[in-house]
Amino acid sequence: MAFWSSYNMEPLRKRSFAVQIDGTDGFSFLAKSVNKPTLETDVNEYKLINQVVKFPTVPKWNEITIKYVETADQGISKKLLKMMTPKQTINSGWTAGAIEKHPKGKQSPIAAMTIVQYDSEKNPKSTWKFKNPFIRSINFGDYDYSSDEFVEVEVVVVYDWAYLE
Repeated sequence: MAFWSSYNMEPLRKRSFAVQIDGTDGFSFLAKSVNKPTLETDVNEYKLINQVVKFPTVPKWNEITIKYVETADQGISKKLLKMMTPKQTINSGWTAGAIEKHPKGKQSPIAAMTIVQYDSEKNPKSTWKFKNPFIRSINFGDYDYSSDEFVEVEVVVVYDWAYLE
C-alpha cells in the first residue's frame, strides 16, 4: 500500500497552529514553535525463575516548551508574567508563595490551555487540551548589540495530563 491512500488526502502542516490560554486574563497568540505533549513510562522488570517479565509503570506527561517572538507592546510577556506571579506587586517585591500552583487554596491563574492545529483552509483539525497547566519558567531572551535577530521568549509549561480532541 502506498503512502498516499487518496488523491484528496492532505497532510497537516507544522506551521498552522495557535496557542490559547484561558484564565483571569485569557488570550490567544501565534507562537514560533511548540512541542507537542509527550507521554512516557518507565519499565519494571521482574525475574520469574528463568524468565524476565517487563511491566510498565504509571505514565508521566512531560512539560512543553512554547517559543514566540516578542513584539513592541510586550503584551504576551506581560500577561504571562502576571499569570506566573499573581501576588507580586511593584513596591513590595516577592511575597511568600508568589509562584505556588494554588496559592491559599485558589485556582491557578491559568484555567485551561489548548493548542489548536489548522488545515490549509484555516479549519481546526486537532486540539490538545491540558489539565491543570501552570508556567514553570519564562526565559525572556537576551540583549546583544552585535545582533539584529528577533527577541525570542521561551515559556515552559507543566501540566497533569493532556488529551487530544
